[in-house]
Amino acid sequence: MSAIGEKRLQDHLDRESLFDLVRRERFARDQRRFDVMAACFRRDAYIRTSWYDGTGGDAYVAASRKWMSNTGNSKHWVFPAFAQIRGDRATVESPAKIFNRAKLDGVEIDFEVFCRFFSRAVREDGDWKLASFHVLFERDVMAPVFAGDSLPVDRALLDSMRPSYKFLTYIQRSRGIAVNQELLGDDRPDELAAFHAGEERWLAGEN
Repeated sequence: MSAIGEKRLQDHLDRESLFDLVRRERFARDQRRFDVMAACFRRDAYIRTSWYDGTGGDAYVAASRKWMSNTGNSKHWVFPAFAQIRGDRATVESPAKIFNRAKLDGVEIDFEVFCRFFSRAVREDGDWKLASFHVLFERDVMAPVFAGDSLPVDRALLDSMRPSYKFLTYIQRSRGIAVNQELLGDDRPDELAAFHAGEERWLAGEN
């Protein structure tokens, strides 16, 4: 095989390994396989979601275990789509959906968050590990499980929330949880562009 062919093969294998890593981490989380989830992260990984902002893969897994025991079990669909690889560094961006069934003022509702998951990854001893995890919000929806029920929301309050994750913010507020309104989302394209520019610099080894 030529050198070009070998590089293409290695790039393909790396990309598939990265995509498998991203899928495996979310699947393990949803199925409460916390040992598998923990093995996906570097010990110094940085994680930022709607409810967590901190450093340390083990700490995030422990917090996820506690979070899931208190707030129910949301699920995730993730579709890895775009990987960039520079030696032993990589980034992966994946269209995703977060969905959950809950009760709001006694009405059973479903809500879904359309987003993208973005991670840095680093190769360690031949294996890829997640070095970061960010949620990039697009939009969300909420609907009563039974079509005849009215959706019990305060429209004025709802309209005051970030459009890229307003229903998520609303439902968490009903649980006594304040969602950070400064997260990355498509409704703030300049902030999102700056984030991606910084990730490109990291990928190039500039920081």
